[in-house]
This record gives sequence, C-alpha cells and structure tokens, in this order.
Amino acid sequence: MQFRSFLSLILPAIALVAAACAPAAPPPAIPTMLDLPAPAATVEPAATAQPTAAAPQPTEAMPQPTAASSLSFTPATYQIPSEGIELDYPSDWTAVPVDVVGSRGSQGQLFSPGSSADTLAEGGTRMAMTVYLWEPKNDLSAFVSHRKTAWEASGFTLVKDESGTLQDGRPFSLFIIQTPDNHQAFFLFAAIGEKYLEISGEGNLVLVEEIARTVRPIQ
Repeated sequence: MQFRSFLSLILPAIALVAAACAPAAPPPAIPTMLDLPAPAATVEPAATAQPTAAAPQPTEAMPQPTAASSLSFTPATYQIPSEGIELDYPSDWTAVPVDVVGSRGSQGQLFSPGSSADTLAEGGTRMAMTVYLWEPKNDLSAFVSHRKTAWEASGFTLVKDESGTLQDGRPFSLFIIQTPDNHQAFFLFAAIGEKYLEISGEGNLVLVEEIARTVRPIQ
C-alpha cells in the first residue's frame, strides 16, 4: 500500500489546521493500558505442628517478584520535547523526529522495519504523531466531533469508539475507522495544553494502540 492511502485518512485533519484560522463557536462541552496486572504475591505457609485444639499458625508472605514490563515489545522512547510528552515504541523501528507542518501543526513518524513514508511493508506498521493548534482551545469533545463529521462526510465508518484516560490522567478519545474500500486505521486524540495531539497508524492496529496508550509527560 502506498503512503498516499494513509494520507487520505489524515488529510481531513490537515483541514482542521486551516479551519483554525477562523474561530469556531464551541458546542456544549461533553465530559469526555494495555497493561497486564502485576503478579500477585506468593504466599507460603510456615511449618506447623500437627493440628490440635490450638488456632492455625499464621502464614508468611513471600517477597513479591518484580513485575516485568507489560509491553509486548522491547521499548525505546520517542519524545516531543516542545510539548513535554513521550511514548514507547519498538526499539527496532525507525523514528522520524517531530517537524513543523505548516504554521499551525507539527508531525513526527514511526516505521516498523521495511516500512517508510512511501511504502508499508508486508505485515508492517507505521504511525504519525501530529500536534495541532485549533479553535476552540481546551475542548477535546469539539475537536473529536469535527473529525467524526469529516470521516462521515468521507464515507468512513467507526469500527471502534472509546474514551478513557492515559497514564497521567489525561482524557483521550480513541477510534478505529474503516474506509469504503475496507482499509482500517487507528486514531487517538488528546489535549496537550491548548493544543491537540493526534496519534494515527495503520498495519498492526493492536500494536499501534498499545504504543499510543503509553503517552505520558517526559520523565
């Protein structure tokens, strides 16, 4: 698949940057990890004599083992210093630093081995992290509503629609969309200060979501 197909999913977002030049009246505000549970502590009973009428001997908890990383990949860290955020991604991927896109946006990219801005390798994955200036500020629900309207106008359908909070308590909205030709792509939206973060990707969408959910303030 050529990268222009992926861009066709992101182009409606670029329109947001242009639309931001004219203030929009905000609609009514709407309130808007693939972590595995840590291993439970192992309990080992202390040696006891044969039971008599006495109460059972107390048990002694063994030290809890250190939990291994819950990620499915060996991570490297991708940072967007200008926005004070970072995320984890597979260490064997190619990372393209964030660069300015127009006057009101910036974008960085991640590619699995064999994939690039021009080509999606067989079984490959690629992602984009885009930051927007958009009006109204501090209104994630309005931003998300604008994107959903653009998708609907393009004939896209929603396969997944979820809201929640990231590791730092930041609200997010997460979607998997499907084009009329059955191509699927992932999107996660969150606010960073007065700007908006969009993480998008195609390929292994389970992995894309796992990566996107690691967004957090720079440690």
